Amino acid sequence: MKKFFIIIFAIFSIGILSSCKTSSKDSVKTNTNPQQAIQGEWISYSESKINLPKTTSAADAHKLLDLTASTSEKIKFDKKKVTLATNEYDYKLGRQIIIGSYSYDYKLEHGQDILKFDTTSSDIGGNVYYRVGSKLEKEKTKEINDKEAKEKKSVTHLNEVWKAKTDIIEKSLKEAMIGTWSGHFKAVATTGQGVAWAPGMQTLTFDGGTNLSFHASSDSLTNFDQKVIHNAYASYQPNGILGLEPSDHIPVDPKKLLNIIKDLTAEQMFSRIKYIAFSYDVTTDTGTISQSFSPSELSYKNGKLSFDTALLITQCGDEGVQISGDVSKTE
Repeated sequence: MKKFFIIIFAIFSIGILSSCKTSSKDSVKTNTNPQQAIQGEWISYSESKINLPKTTSAADAHKLLDLTASTSEKIKFDKKKVTLATNEYDYKLGRQIIIGSYSYDYKLEHGQDILKFDTTSSDIGGNVYYRVGSKLEKEKTKEINDKEAKEKKSVTHLNEVWKAKTDIIEKSLKEAMIGTWSGHFKAVATTGQGVAWAPGMQTLTFDGGTNLSFHASSDSLTNFDQKVIHNAYASYQPNGILGLEPSDHIPVDPKKLLNIIKDLTAEQMFSRIKYIAFSYDVTTDTGTISQSFSPSELSYKNGKLSFDTALLITQCGDEGVQISGDVSKTE
């Protein structure tokens, strides 16, 4: 019997010691002093986002979707100072965090490894920061990186398929532009110092590669011969090619868009195009000239694009003048 009580007492003692260790461990993890608990480095994330590209360059013109990479922002608290980006400020900690003239409601959660704060006096619903080095921060970093890698893979694949499909558009347009185009133009001033030239004749000659010549009868400063074009790309509204109305929003869903474009033929694409233009820049001795060549009434038959007229717009940035008018092929 004595031996039995000794065993029971030993088991009971082990249970008490185990409970004390657990309690001690928890008390170390959760600091009841907010001033000490908030000290350290914290990080907040902005997730990657799939969106529509802004077609302002040749590179963007070959994309159907774009991906904005994730970003992060760090904040560091010590006993008296807080560092935001590269700027250091004094702060006071009470029921709110006061930094300069701003007051933030805040909460420490999940074992004080998450800091939430907001500029309003309502429930915290603003920025979420993770304690750098904590398990939660590592898990969130992995979650952000995995999501971005998956989105990047799907967007890249979609854009590769889109480029392979639409390369025929730019190639066919440049081939159809080969030759000399001529017509009347009107000029308007685009800046306060610009001078509206008198109407005149304009002539454009394109070799189908990278060389182009242009002459406008009203001003010799705009004229150039055999200049190399750069930042050249065909611009068009993807909505029509995708079978959407101009006012419809293009879905930012790579899988859905891939299903739409994977079986598109060149004939289908050209039959759906409602607007197209070939844009490029030319550097001359007097500055940079930007032009846009926009054909109308496209016809695509037997693998060849043709059209009779086009609207030619020339932006003479250095002179503050824009000239425009329809041109027809003369040879």
